[in-house]
Amino acid sequence: MATPTSRFTAVPLFDAHQRFTRATPGDLLRDYPDTAAFVSQQQQTVAGCGQDFHYACAFLRSYSRKSEATYRGYRNEVERLLLWCWSVAGKTVIELKRPDLEGFFDFIHAPPNSWVATAVADRFLLRGGCYRHNPAWRPFVAQVSKADRRAMLENGQQPDHRGGHTLSHEAMKLCYSAVSAFYDYLVDEGYAFGNPIPAIRKQSPYLLKGNTRKGIKRLSDLQWEFVLNCAEQAADGSAKSERALFVVALLKTLYLRVSELSERSQWSPVWRHFWHDTEGNQWLQVLGKGNKIRDVSVPGALLPYIDRYRAMRRAVEPSFSDASVLVSKTRGSGGLTTRQLRRIVQQVFDNAYTAMCAEGFEQSASELREASTHWLRHTGASIDIATRPLKHMADDLGHASMGTTDQVYIQSDMKERAQSGKKRRV
Repeated sequence: MATPTSRFTAVPLFDAHQRFTRATPGDLLRDYPDTAAFVSQQQQTVAGCGQDFHYACAFLRSYSRKSEATYRGYRNEVERLLLWCWSVAGKTVIELKRPDLEGFFDFIHAPPNSWVATAVADRFLLRGGCYRHNPAWRPFVAQVSKADRRAMLENGQQPDHRGGHTLSHEAMKLCYSAVSAFYDYLVDEGYAFGNPIPAIRKQSPYLLKGNTRKGIKRLSDLQWEFVLNCAEQAADGSAKSERALFVVALLKTLYLRVSELSERSQWSPVWRHFWHDTEGNQWLQVLGKGNKIRDVSVPGALLPYIDRYRAMRRAVEPSFSDASVLVSKTRGSGGLTTRQLRRIVQQVFDNAYTAMCAEGFEQSASELREASTHWLRHTGASIDIATRPLKHMADDLGHASMGTTDQVYIQSDMKERAQSGKKRRV
């Protein structure tokens, strides 16, 4: 087995979901010359890696039909496996024995710095009509807190937390699942003779069991008050400000994932997805995880925010109708991506941070700098769980089981638990 060098010499193998699904096998070799050259080069020392690449493409193409999220998760893990096989182990995936794969999971859990980036980077850059690999891309990205990253950039430093980077328990679970699914596929196709992953997984030191300290990440009541007030005060009838208010109000109040407001290849949120039942109750139809459509109940308190954004859209878009996208671009046509939606929310968070600092709430403001868009979903659900039936919450959240809702949002308060624990006698 080769030892990883201090330099990372591999290239990404598979592009983003939209481009990958549109490309034919021939396109992957013609339009991605760096990837084709890398596979050809590896073929000289690892005979059969071209077959690995072929079967991996077919596997990902099959799983890309389910959802973009499934494709992205499986792509990352299969790509890491292939790069490790060829450049570190010097073998094809079907030549790996159990000790090899145990070494792979050790490697994945704590990759060398040369395999870790300090920020997310595009895999490929379009140059001269071809997709060339981005030298800044790496198979792993070190998790740097938003507050630390901002502080370092403000001090003229480049954030670099690669040292000691390890994958979380959840990330390792995904890795085992994806690689196991890949081997199952290879067995079905007659390329591999068995799947050793389930046996390896049972003995894994990286998959922990038992109860640990849990805590969902949400905004405090004070932080949410500032976020909403800042969005309301900034809303002056312009397209950008009204859109920002609409987005933060919708994400928090309806417990939406940011992807459920975004434009996707198989789903585009439009205004007719707001609908009334025969009793006058209003709902919003969304496409959630696992390609599951659900209807989320819309409370009366949210209607003014919906109405004012709709009124603004009608005023500036002569062709506005129920078929118009729910959250629109201010320039051009179509809906927004998850990245664009996150930027909108982040700007509202930044405004709230400034306002909190100005009023002397420095501690709460510093905590707000860590907030992500997903905190809005957790905030709304955490507040409402005390007054709504668990089944209703689970349905609106899109949880398949009430047990998930119970586990995530109804937890023993650890401060109260600690206080009661102090009263025990020996």
